[in-house]
Amino acid sequence: MKKSTIEYYKKAVRLADGASRAISKARADYSHGCEAAKDAYESDLLGEKGYQDRLKELEAERDAQIENSLAGILTVVDEYDAEMAELGSLDGNMVDSGTMALLNSGINLSHADYQELANRHKDNAVMTRILRERYNANRPQEKSPGITVVQFGQSPADRSEVFSKFVRTIYHACESGARPALSGSGRLKTVTDYCNFIAQGSLAEMQPYGDESFDNLDMDFPVETESGRVENARNKSSDFTSAEFNFGFTPIR
Repeated sequence: MKKSTIEYYKKAVRLADGASRAISKARADYSHGCEAAKDAYESDLLGEKGYQDRLKELEAERDAQIENSLAGILTVVDEYDAEMAELGSLDGNMVDSGTMALLNSGINLSHADYQELANRHKDNAVMTRILRERYNANRPQEKSPGITVVQFGQSPADRSEVFSKFVRTIYHACESGARPALSGSGRLKTVTDYCNFIAQGSLAEMQPYGDESFDNLDMDFPVETESGRVENARNKSSDFTSAEFNFGFTPIR
């Protein structure tokens, strides 16, 4: 991968932070503009039509600024999807001849054998696909207390889905200004803290690629409430529910 998974998540949070700040400014500018227009109207410097036209103009400016700010968050989804598409391409050079010789030898492979091969090729999308298809077609009938279900590597398409879901969520957090409370820890300090909280939860669904490690998420994505720093935020629950915000149907993958 050109960038680590953590770097993609950090970039998304940075974009969300910038968007959140820009949205707050756009809404503040709109409020100030409305007050100025009202003062001009009450001072007879604007007629009724001029006043209403100015309010519509201010509203359009605010909405355009918000839309542009939010659109920036989505650029990282395209970037990540492109890299996942490259990793998932059907490249014959990614076929491991030794493993294929073993699969075609006629030997009866156990669950543990398939798991060993799956671990060996967990970051090779082509071999993962071959192994999964062979395993499903020739699932061992073992009754031992050992491995009964083989865990294969996460496909690039699955990684894209996890990341896209994460970006959709922080997109809506910026759009709504959500910064809910964490159970037992109090209200989150900023929208960015909420984005970091979501990042920690999303990465629990994402398998590390190569020699990546997700062991320091509290440092990589620090979460702070109004009462202080929260450790192991991914193990906490949020009092936030999507029903509290009318997110609508934002056109994101």
